[in-house]
Amino acid sequence: MKIKNILVLMSVVYLFGFGTSSAEAHELLPKVIVDYIQEHPNASADEIRTFANTQDSSVAEKFASRSSQELLAIVKNPDSSFLDNALDFVKLGIEHILSGPDHILFVLTLVLVFVSFTEVLKLVTSFTLAHSITLILAGTGLIVLTPALVEPLIALSIAVMAIYSVFFAKEKNTMNKWSKAGIVFFFGLFHGLGFAGLLKEIAIPQNKFISSLFAFNIGIEIGQLLIIAITLPFIFFFRKSNWYPKAIKIIAIAISAVAMIWFIQRIILIV
Repeated sequence: MKIKNILVLMSVVYLFGFGTSSAEAHELLPKVIVDYIQEHPNASADEIRTFANTQDSSVAEKFASRSSQELLAIVKNPDSSFLDNALDFVKLGIEHILSGPDHILFVLTLVLVFVSFTEVLKLVTSFTLAHSITLILAGTGLIVLTPALVEPLIALSIAVMAIYSVFFAKEKNTMNKWSKAGIVFFFGLFHGLGFAGLLKEIAIPQNKFISSLFAFNIGIEIGQLLIIAITLPFIFFFRKSNWYPKAIKIIAIAISAVAMIWFIQRIILIV
């Protein structure tokens, strides 16, 4: 590998691996705020803000972000209509997947090696079915799995898919195509558990939980399609260029390295 390629690779790994907070990628609100809401389910939005201001600067700063304030407004608005609440959670799902580098990179691994639009549809459908199943099951309490296992596995799934897609899945091998869809489905189950954990932690009113769950999932699907709609035209246009095979190998290695950094970070945070 040429020196310039190594430098590019190192820059990408540093930028995404150490330059983002993806070790806590599925945290909509600071944990101390989530704990407070769970312990004080009847606390008003103003009381939660007052509590947040008593915490250290990093918590207060994160809680003051636009996304956190929007989420607080959604959760603490019991008078919102069914439609307004559903639209709020669709928006929340879109914002969550677009703001999560791990989600973006996982979806990107599905299209790096373009075979056909049918293949892309199959992989995206496999991922959608998998995370929808576990999102619903975990969200309704039928499956309970600790984040200590789920979060590292989500990071690991990105590393595995990046390397497998580019270096092992062969375009002309039908068995490998179905194997790839199967791997996507397997890891998609853990992504769904990660999504569900978010909603269970923020104390959504029980009478709106199921509708919020489905609306949030729809938002995730829309965000996923937006990622594909943005990246796929570039991949489709450049896929036959002489430099593209080498480029996606470098990208795959970079994505895998970033994901492994997140994997280690999440294990350390748990320990």
